[in-house]
Amino acid sequence: MKSVTWFVTAVVTVMFAVATLCPAQGVKPTDLGKGAAFNGKKIDMRDKGEVAYLLSFTAGKEFEATTDGPKNTDVHLFVYDASGAQVAKDDSPGPKCSVKVTPTQDGQYKFVITNAGGANTVTFKVKVAN
Repeated sequence: MKSVTWFVTAVVTVMFAVATLCPAQGVKPTDLGKGAAFNGKKIDMRDKGEVAYLLSFTAGKEFEATTDGPKNTDVHLFVYDASGAQVAKDDSPGPKCSVKVTPTQDGQYKFVITNAGGANTVTFKVKVAN
């Protein structure tokens, strides 16, 4: 009986760790189209809020994704490729985030933005290199 209880406790602990360390498990991403045509977006984010977006990019053309906000909340930015692998992140303190990625193949990338420390209006921008 003790081994069953230990096993259940271990499984629940692992599931909790995965849920808290992997952003946007339950957030369905919104497709925003082509990254080169994206002009930015203002997002009203609640405390502990989370959003996810999809943008398409061309292989070999570096892009930089950024966030900023007027309030000093803790915003994090995560980027995932089409296979679901994390390719970039900025989880530094504060509302400003910046990541650069050079896609190895054409396809969609998922951007996950999280916010903690109070409500904030976060500006999300993406700039594709010429």
